[in-house]
Amino acid sequence: MNEPFEDQLRRALRPVDAPEGFAERVLAALPERRVASVTPIVAVPPPVARQRHRYLMPAALAASLLCAVFVGQKVATQLQERAQQAQRIADERGREASRELMQALRITSQKLDRAYEAMQEPRAPGAEENPT
Repeated sequence: MNEPFEDQLRRALRPVDAPEGFAERVLAALPERRVASVTPIVAVPPPVARQRHRYLMPAALAASLLCAVFVGQKVATQLQERAQQAQRIADERGREASRELMQALRITSQKLDRAYEAMQEPRAPGAEENPT
């Protein structure tokens, strides 16, 4: 910026003292200040109620903690019961599969015995080798 403009700005923005009695005239022009005559409504609980309020928050916290413990135990019990039921079902399926396997092995054994016996019998002369 050019220097004459800056000097002009400095002169225009320099602090100026207020005229004598300015503050008194401003204060006199303000409306009279009233003191509020309305008493604020604040309910002060009696001493017994104050004592009850003092224990209200810790009691609520303890109650919520107890509820959380009981609900947690209930959920854990249900999960354990479901796991036991699933184990019983798996055991039943395993026993059934074992029974089916044993039955299949018995049938296979019988068929193999018959095949062995057929192989041990003497063949009649002129019989086909593969009669199917």
